[in-house]
Amino acid sequence: MKRLSLLILLITTYIATAQGQGIDLTISAKGGNNTLYGYYGAVAAAVDYESDMHFAIRGGAQYSTIGRVAAECRPRYYHDFDFGRVSGEILLGYTYQSSLNNYMAGVGASLDIGCIWLTLGYYLRTMTMGADYIYEPFNIYYELGIRCLHKVEKWDLNITFTNSQLFEIERHYQPSFALDAWWYPVERLGLQLGLNYKPAGMFNISSDYYQLYGDVGVCVRW
Repeated sequence: MKRLSLLILLITTYIATAQGQGIDLTISAKGGNNTLYGYYGAVAAAVDYESDMHFAIRGGAQYSTIGRVAAECRPRYYHDFDFGRVSGEILLGYTYQSSLNNYMAGVGASLDIGCIWLTLGYYLRTMTMGADYIYEPFNIYYELGIRCLHKVEKWDLNITFTNSQLFEIERHYQPSFALDAWWYPVERLGLQLGLNYKPAGMFNISSDYYQLYGDVGVCVRW
């Protein structure tokens, strides 16, 4: 299963590098406390590419010390208007944990007006464990984000309310709140810090319903 996640990361990276310049590569480490598993850590690699030909793609892979592997690929087509950017995307995701496989596929649309962006989409999910499976034919995913420093060159500060962060696709009633900051001391190298608050626990049944985690990363642009 780790090989599948690595394959998705490699395919995403290849498509981005094959298209040309304008690539962001982020390597990050995460640490937090989950009500079911206790303290845990994770490492992730994510690629974000945008071309001048209305094509973009982001995706990557993540591995967690609780035995969770996740991989995603989200190609999208965008067009810029006077009021902002409109885009459509395809969502392909996979996670594996405790012998449970999750396969997700969907489509979505986004509106980005600079300081605020909104994404709405639909996805289906198939969960398998051995010969058993559960099929979810209809789920929605969403993301509402605010860029607090979108006009500042070397700093970014985003507040996000979503159930579809990269590597963290949840059901519509399981949103997370995220605060992410980036600092670019030089043109092509940046540092990233994040704080996230989200539902946790097996089937979200627990006296301590939420988990809190932070992450730190390095972003390279070329």
